[in-house]
Amino acid sequence: LYDCLVKLGTTQEKRLMVDLMCLRQSYERREITEVRWIEGNNNPADAMTKSKPCSALKDLIDTNTINIQATEWVERVKE
Repeated sequence: LYDCLVKLGTTQEKRLMVDLMCLRQSYERREITEVRWIEGNNNPADAMTKSKPCSALKDLIDTNTINIQATEWVERVKE
């Protein structure tokens, strides 16, 4: 999704196409000013979409804290 939005790529997943178009439109209108990539090991949401266990979700549940490390990002100045 990050690559599709920031690098203007495409996806073959039909369920993501509409979401991607809406996000891209908001990005172009500068309604979204930051886009960040979070590695799967640090992303609790990955545990909800992947079959592989993710320690980030377990850590979030156990400690009630989250440690997010963005590895790539794009920041745009809101006009």
